[in-house]
Amino acid sequence: MMDRLYRFNAKIKLRTKLFLLLFVLLMVSLALSSYGYYTYSLDNAVSQYSKDAYQNIRQSNIILDQKLLKIVENSELMNKDKDIYRIFNTIDPEDPNDLLKYDRELKRIIGKYFDYDEQVYSQTLMTSYYTFGEGFIPYESFMDSSVYRHIRQGEGQLVWEPTYDFIKMYDQKSLAGSDIGDFRYLFSCGRVLNLFDNSTGEITGLPHGKERPVLLINFKLDFLTEFYKSLAYDAHLRFFLIAPDGSLVFANDEASQSLTNSPWVSEVLSGKSGTLRAGERRDPMVVSYDTSQVTGWTLVSAIRDKDLIPQVSRNIATTIARLGLIVLMISLILAYFMSMVITKPLIQLVTAIRKTGRGDFANRIPVHGYGELDNVIRRFNDMNDKIQQLIHENYEVKLLEKQAQINLLNMQLNPHFLYNTLNLVSCIAIEQRSDEISRIVSSLSRMLHYTVENDKSTGRLREELEWLEGYIYIMTCRYEGRLDYGCYMEPELLEGEVPRLFLQPFVENAFVHGFEQMEDGCVLRITGWREDNHRCFSVRDNGNGISAGRIEEIMKGNSSSVGIKNVHRRLKLMYGEEYGITIQSNSGRGTIILIRLPDDAVQ
Repeated sequence: MMDRLYRFNAKIKLRTKLFLLLFVLLMVSLALSSYGYYTYSLDNAVSQYSKDAYQNIRQSNIILDQKLLKIVENSELMNKDKDIYRIFNTIDPEDPNDLLKYDRELKRIIGKYFDYDEQVYSQTLMTSYYTFGEGFIPYESFMDSSVYRHIRQGEGQLVWEPTYDFIKMYDQKSLAGSDIGDFRYLFSCGRVLNLFDNSTGEITGLPHGKERPVLLINFKLDFLTEFYKSLAYDAHLRFFLIAPDGSLVFANDEASQSLTNSPWVSEVLSGKSGTLRAGERRDPMVVSYDTSQVTGWTLVSAIRDKDLIPQVSRNIATTIARLGLIVLMISLILAYFMSMVITKPLIQLVTAIRKTGRGDFANRIPVHGYGELDNVIRRFNDMNDKIQQLIHENYEVKLLEKQAQINLLNMQLNPHFLYNTLNLVSCIAIEQRSDEISRIVSSLSRMLHYTVENDKSTGRLREELEWLEGYIYIMTCRYEGRLDYGCYMEPELLEGEVPRLFLQPFVENAFVHGFEQMEDGCVLRITGWREDNHRCFSVRDNGNGISAGRIEEIMKGNSSSVGIKNVHRRLKLMYGEEYGITIQSNSGRGTIILIRLPDDAVQ
């Protein structure tokens, strides 16, 4: 199966493969871009809808508050109405004629403060003995209702009562079978009138024992239905009005009414005004809400995303389809031309390679651009040039190789010739019974052998000391018995690896600079020991010493004595900045060189 796929793939031209690949990539990019644009546009649309819905709710509450504010203001004015004060100051609750007479007069007064509205069921002044005004409210059961209790708890402030059932509130079981649809469900506002008279310049309240009436205005639900008609522009929009305690005041349908039990309602009541995303993950919705400054009731609108999205996404999908068609055509053209641009130089390169394979190294591909394929073609042309050059230089290269072999043999022969010559001198010195010359030559031969034939950067301390012994022996012969030399090393240090010739520059400096003006008593000590997981070495002499300024010049490399500086730098490069050398010296008092290396175990 895989072999068939490989064979089928081999039959497809590279240009076709590139065209399909580029086209697919462009289509994937288009799909991802379209999805991103769709999601972004949808989020923006939902966000904008939330703002618009909130503004509608906010504006509706403001208009309703302006209308209800008149009721609040007029109800406050009734407190200081001298006619109402006079009536309730003089009325005899036991006299039916008084009740009828003052009922007519109070209807006229109430009508002065509140305009007639067919959506208002009643405007009454309630007492325990009579109902004054328009509308039927049984005063006996009113005094036992929760409406009355709430108004009393308001202590003279206007209290708003959410929607209630007239029959249940006022215990009117006799009306249960009657058609009272107009006023079956009402919402109310009311306040206790704390009447007073200030016509004489002094404020006079009702005498003790006189009952203070309760202003009660009952609204039909049509009042809210007509007012909120403007919010019902969308059949999917749900809106409702709730009191601070969660009681339902009004809902546009049963689906809206069911939302009042949602867990997010408490957040709406505490938030007072704003928008939020509510509902479950599978059924999210946009909620806008605002609380009335007059009633304290919160108006809430909600719409599910799945009802909102079809309206929004239709325009987005149309826009994406149009743009997608244009991008599709452009993608086809771009994919074709890009495949042509890529494959044309490759085809030329393949043709040229075939010619080169047949031995035609003179063929060249014209190139004018600076892209990657152009650089590959240039490299191909350069390769052919180099192949031709290598063909012409083949014999010359062979001759050079032979010359290199001869030079290598010479390099190998030169040290051996020098060793053999030194050994010959040593043998002659022995024959002539000159042991000192023989030993000097032998020491020089060993030193040369150790220096030339060992190309490692480190060696064993034992070998380093053997080389140094030869050097010191030669210098001892030169100083003719004036040198007192001693080397003291802890035995376990002898097999450790140390940098090659790391002691030689300091010993040489002792001979060249320290002892140069001394007639006798030259002392040289080399010591090695372990200390705190480090290997420490010292080279100490009693020579002329070095001044502090001279030491600073040497360490900075500003003097002709570069050996010390080179060893110091080499140790730091090999082992780290904490290692190296320290010079302790004063003019005329000798010199101590301290060398610090890491222990073999911690390297």
